[in-house]
Amino acid sequence: MKENYTSYEYFVGKIAPFLLFEMEFHGLSYVVENHKNDRWYPDINPAAQVANIGLLSYFEAFCKHQFAAILNLFPSIILDFATKRGEPKIEISTVVGYGDNFKKNVGFLLAESYDFGSPKAINSLFCDILKVSPFSKDEEKTMNEIIHRRNLIVHHGGYLTHQYVSRKGPKALTVKPFKDEIKIGTDDYYTNADFLFEMAIKIVKCTVKSLKKFPEYIALDPNDDRIKAVSEMLRGIHDTMEE
Repeated sequence: MKENYTSYEYFVGKIAPFLLFEMEFHGLSYVVENHKNDRWYPDINPAAQVANIGLLSYFEAFCKHQFAAILNLFPSIILDFATKRGEPKIEISTVVGYGDNFKKNVGFLLAESYDFGSPKAINSLFCDILKVSPFSKDEEKTMNEIIHRRNLIVHHGGYLTHQYVSRKGPKALTVKPFKDEIKIGTDDYYTNADFLFEMAIKIVKCTVKSLKKFPEYIALDPNDDRIKAVSEMLRGIHDTMEE
């Protein structure tokens, strides 16, 4: 993989956010695939449920990394962001500690302060920096359902809660809270994985498209490494045509 990407200080791990997510994504898929049809677990793929938890964690991290990279590349975006969110709180000792490298890390520091754990939060944050909202209403519903099911596994061992069943309404009449449980099988995992992978692509495309309209980007010298870093964000996405 080292030969296939260019590293930049603007990115977490010096790897473009989508490429980092893609590596983690394929690692989880490998684990799930290798536990299909396990003779000791004939009814369920034991890796699918655990991988589903990891998948959402990596997706949330990807959104945070993309947000951070944009602000590292163009810290001036923070000025407008601050008028919408209030002045970000970064301690003076942190600013001094980073010294001349502060600007290249300001996005990382700010991203730590915000929640990327829901489609509503993700839409709001990207809207405030680039005026884009990646999740449509239908995509938001799909994402929320994936999150709710993940939370049942993480916080309740997979067993249905009264709150979850009540939210489902008449459709949930056949299940019992505290007695029935949800299972994430191989097919469920791949359905969720495909959705999140496509959302990651959509987030990259819409943020890069908006970033390229940013006056500071347009004014850059063609040899500026920030132009190359923005292009690197699209690496790994086979169709990079901007819609």
